[in-house]
Amino acid sequence: AQNKAKCKAVVSTQSTGTEECAISNLSLRGNGMTCEHLALFCAGLTHNKSIIKLSLHNNNIGDDGVITLAKSLRLNRTLLTLNLSHNHITDKGTKAIAEVLTALTLSHEEIVARRKLISESKVSTSADEPPTTPGGRAKERPGSNSRSGSHTALDKKGKGGASGKAGKKQDKIDKPSAKDGRKSENKGTKDDKRKGTTDSKSKSKSKGPAGKKYQEEKEQEPETVEFQNPLIEANLSETDGKIVVPGNYALTCVNLNSNKISNSGVTNLYKALHYQDNVTMRRGVKGLLRLTLKNNQLDISSKHYADLMEMMTRRDPFYEQPLLEEDNSNATTAT
Repeated sequence: AQNKAKCKAVVSTQSTGTEECAISNLSLRGNGMTCEHLALFCAGLTHNKSIIKLSLHNNNIGDDGVITLAKSLRLNRTLLTLNLSHNHITDKGTKAIAEVLTALTLSHEEIVARRKLISESKVSTSADEPPTTPGGRAKERPGSNSRSGSHTALDKKGKGGASGKAGKKQDKIDKPSAKDGRKSENKGTKDDKRKGTTDSKSKSKSKGPAGKKYQEEKEQEPETVEFQNPLIEANLSETDGKIVVPGNYALTCVNLNSNKISNSGVTNLYKALHYQDNVTMRRGVKGLLRLTLKNNQLDISSKHYADLMEMMTRRDPFYEQPLLEEDNSNATTAT
């Protein structure tokens, strides 16, 4: 009952969407959570845009809980780090995680949601555009610059006769003299000089030690990457009448230590990461960068496990390729 209350509280907090209650790092480790408890939490995780790190270490969610979590990760593109160690996960749950990392076939509910998002985006863009006539030209609004017939008739009268002379006199009166123009220009230059001195003073003040420190901190801030909604993903394809979109390429770190994963689960993970190497990374997105599988029921000497570990070693952002040792066999010693 306490775990259900905790999950409901987290879901209600995240569903509000306000910045004041946004949670970025969430740890639910050691709470004895089961699949039933996790289902309440995953209902809010699907469209969550704040949690980037989630720890479910040392619970009892099992394969059913991982399958429920994988469904929410189909649409979630915010979560970066996931800890699922000590949760009695077998190859069945591992397969669900591997499928999320590869291409996803949209379900009927997801296709309906996709169409709704596309229609809403079209309505918003059409509202910003000016109304058009059936011929394709923009409608002229009242009070536009188009001149009516009465104005043109008055202009024609003003060109000749007494009215024309009166118009010319009026133009002469309205035209400023050269002296007045020079005076106004001089005033403008003086005002500009004054403004320039004040602007330079303000800039010099901002370039003090405090301004430099703020600029350095701003440059050091990491760039936040915002992923597109997978339902309106541009890189989709259609196979056999089904819409296929790229999988979850936002998840960068997964911990599956101390579970019950065997060689079959390792093979599924290897295929998923091989797919990311050939498809996702070509688009400039790295995908999963760290994967740990310690203390499982797998054969460390198997080929897929060795290839998987080699692939993850190359993906690790802190990995440094070892330097090749120089061949000193042909080196001659000075006598």
